[in-house]
This record gives sequence, C-alpha cells and structure tokens, in this order.
Amino acid sequence: MEKEALMRYQKWLSDSSISEEDKEKLRNTDEDELQDAFYKELEFGTGGMRGIIGLGDNRMNFYTVGRATQAFANYINKVVKDSKSVVISYDTRHMSPEFAAETAEIFAANNIKAYLFEEFRPTPILSFAVRQLEATAGVMITASHNLPKYNGYKAYWKNGAQVIPPHDEGIIREYKAIESFGEIKRMPMEEAKKQHLIQMLGTEIDQTYFKKALALSFKEVDPSLKIVYTPLHGTGVKIVPSLLKKDGFNPYVQEAQAIPDGDFPTVEYPNPEDPRAFELSIKDAERLDSDIILASDPDADRMGVMVKHRGKFVRIDGNQMGVLLLKFILDRYSKRGMPTYPVVIESIVSSKLFAKVARSFEVEVVEVLTGFKWICNKADDLRKSGKDVLFSFEESYGYNIGDFVYDKDSATAIMYTCEMASEYKKRGMTLIDALNEIYEQYGYYFETQFAPVFEGEEGMGKIDSIMDFLRKNPPSELSGYKLTEVVDYDRGIDDIPPSNVLRMNFGGNLTVYVRPSGTEPKIKFYIMAMNFKKRDDALELLDKVKDEISKIVSVV
Repeated sequence: MEKEALMRYQKWLSDSSISEEDKEKLRNTDEDELQDAFYKELEFGTGGMRGIIGLGDNRMNFYTVGRATQAFANYINKVVKDSKSVVISYDTRHMSPEFAAETAEIFAANNIKAYLFEEFRPTPILSFAVRQLEATAGVMITASHNLPKYNGYKAYWKNGAQVIPPHDEGIIREYKAIESFGEIKRMPMEEAKKQHLIQMLGTEIDQTYFKKALALSFKEVDPSLKIVYTPLHGTGVKIVPSLLKKDGFNPYVQEAQAIPDGDFPTVEYPNPEDPRAFELSIKDAERLDSDIILASDPDADRMGVMVKHRGKFVRIDGNQMGVLLLKFILDRYSKRGMPTYPVVIESIVSSKLFAKVARSFEVEVVEVLTGFKWICNKADDLRKSGKDVLFSFEESYGYNIGDFVYDKDSATAIMYTCEMASEYKKRGMTLIDALNEIYEQYGYYFETQFAPVFEGEEGMGKIDSIMDFLRKNPPSELSGYKLTEVVDYDRGIDDIPPSNVLRMNFGGNLTVYVRPSGTEPKIKFYIMAMNFKKRDDALELLDKVKDEISKIVSVV
C-alpha cells in the first residue's frame, strides 16, 4: 500500500470511535482493495459526494457520511445565527435509509432540526421541500444513476439548489478539520423526536408539489395518448404516475421496475441515457400499442424518452429533448404572451441548437458549467434581478421548468413531454416529426459523447494525463476541420468560474469539449456537429471524430 493510503488506513485502526468489528473487516481486506479505499478522501463534485459503499476514506459508510454531516452541521452553525433546519431524503439504494437516519440524528445532536421523509422520495421533492419548509439546507442520499455498489450525499442550501462556493468550500474545510470520527455527535432517533429535533414528513409535501407542477400545465391533453412509464426500481414511482393521472393521462407503469430495489435487477445500468434500460418497457409498449415510453433514473431527477415512429420505438437523446421542450414552451408563451424579460439556461456542453432556437424567439440564453447546482443557482440570481427563467436544461436528460424545484425534475418534464406528444398526436405527428421540422428550419445539429472509464487511483491519474496532454497538444485538425480556437475554462471565462474543462473549436461546424466527470470515473468528450444542411453529413462527421479522439486517448 502506498504511503498516504497506509497512513489513512492506520489512522482508522487507531481511532477508538471505529468499532472493533469494522477494524477486523479492514484487517481482512485485500491490500489492493485497501489501497483504493484509502488513497484519497471523498470530495464534493458536480453532484456532491459519491462513492462505493464500504469501509475507508474513499468509501460511503457511516463514518464518512457522519463526518460529512458533522461538517455540514458545523458550517451551518457557524454561518447561520437564527433558527436552523435541514430536510433529508433518500433514494432506493442500499444503505440509503440508514444513511438518511444517521444524517438526521447528527443534525439533531447539533441542535439543527431535521425533517426526515418517512419513505424514499425523489431528488426534486427534496429540493422542493427545502424551499417549501423554508429550511436552512437539505441532504439527499443518492448516487443517482450509478451502479448498485455506489451511494452518495448531495448537499443543498436554503434556496433549494445544491451548494456552490462559498458554501461547498466551507463544508469541505469543516470536513478536513475533523480529525477523529469521535467528534461526530449523535442523538438517538427516539430521543430526537421527543425533543422535536427530528420531524417525519409524509405525503403532504407531495401534494403541494403536485399543485405547483399542475399550475404549469398547458392543460391541452389528449387522454388517448398511450404512455408506458418506468421508474427503473427507483423513487419516481412515488410521484410520476400520480402527476400524469392528475394531468389527465392514464400511464401504464412497468410492473417489474416499479418495485424499489437497490440491486436494479432488471437493468445492467439504471440510467435512462442507456437504451438497454428500456428493454422491458419496449415489450410493454409493443404489447399495448403505446405512443411513448418514459423513464426516470433512481432518484428521479433525470428522464429518458422513446417514441413510436413509423412502427418502431426510437430513442430521443437529452439534447434533442431539450430542444423539443424549449420549442414547445416558447411556442406556448408566444401564443399566450411572453414575459417581459424571458431567459433560458443551458450547460456549456449542451446542444448549440438550443440557443439558436431560443434567440429566434428573442429570448436571452445563459450558459453555465455542467451540473444543475450551477444552473439553478444562476436561475436564482436571474430571478432576483427581475428576469423570468422559463426553462433550463443540460444534455444528460436534466430539465427544470418553473421556480418551485431548484434541481433537475423528471416528473414535471415528463408531464410536459406527454402534453407535447399529445399535441403532436392530434396533428398526426410524432416527436420525431416535430424534431425534423426543427432541423429543417434551423439546420442539422447532432451531438455524441466518447466517455472512457478509468477507475481507481490509477484511472484518476490517467484522466489527469489526458487533460494535461490535450492542453499542451490539442489536435491541429479533426476529420479535415482545422483547429481555430482553444478555450481553457480552468482560467475562468466571463461569468463562469474556473473549471477543468477544455473547448476546442474547429471552425463553425465542429466543436469538442472535454472534461473529467464530477460523479463517475470517466473523462467525457462532447462532440458537436453544427449547422449542417444535410443530416448524413453531420452524423458522418460525429462518427469520424469519435474514432479519431479514441485513437488519441489510447496513446496518452
């Protein structure tokens, strides 16, 4: 084991607050596994703290979750002087209920009232509850769409959005300042309830959420639209079917995947971005002659879509759905009256067609870093300045409509998607037909990703090497397109804070972004073919560039 990992490991063995049972488990652990479990500490990234469940500093366990919560409590008690409260929710993953209960007990012991959901709830409900209850902060226990061995911890501030500087930096400082797990305070659940420091939340928050979401409905639905929905064994089952029914639809819920299960037994990867996640739903949709299939990931902040087009079910990717929803929303506002200062928000790596469509409606477009913590905090700032944020999105199936949830919200986006599909069905069109209309009007814009996985400490070094290589040696051309500009976001661009992102422009038809993922052991290349007159030319370019980038990565 390397020196730093060995020091962290030995510190655990000498910490009297760690149980002898857990120390014995560590002593019987393979050295390679120990190296990975201790080579670094978990950190807050674009999606909070996320890691494999197990013992060690680089793992999700009662000690690291407890340390994160104690750090969060210390920070809150330092910067907030009046009454303090935190809302806590969790998904269907292994250890999520236990980590959530632990989190509540630690906040209670630090004299911070904890609102804890009685059962699992989606991420958007957590964000909504923070705002609705006017809490100081929030915690969501989830690893989103990661594999079953993962769990995670998302921290929210009082506006309902995930923490950004200075709050995330302050929490991390407090985390690093905790020398021993013995510093973590805990109050038993029943005692905390007696002292009114833990209050359980039921369905009352859900009902208020439904009212807010339905207030945004365009109420032009065709109940004959045949819908199949799958929660992929996750939390969406709590809100999506009910919201659709209240909006006038009658969805069929995929039965096997409606069962909450942290093993996600019917899918290889519980991510609606992965077409394989739709296999069971497609069978249902074919049997029921359905028009559309919708999926949400385990914490129900993302959604995925497939539609029947010319007899086959076709996947619509995250960028395409963002553009479709944008056009649908702006068309409606154009008919009913556009706000005085309309704004939409997208992440820097999302489709540039989004901005082109928005500007054709004379709507302001704001770009932010990847991650809804940046999107929703920017939306909050814009609203405070008097502007109306109508819609926000990022390419990984993340959408936000309205001002009552400050994170990705699959349920409201699914409701709008069904309303949109319903409207086009009345016109004898599918969403694919609608998308083709947009391409014909604005030009063909297509995007793809190349995202190789590099796990563990060695993988982290590989990702750093690739970023360093590309900064020093960006390709002079790709597929015949000459490099015209390199933008390094690490230096800070305009109002965007510094971030480990590189953008390479190859004229006006090709752009490539590259960044390490903040939530998975991947380096992501976002390849964009833009403003083509012919569909095939754009798609062919994507394939060629993806192959060329793969070859570059393989030799670094």
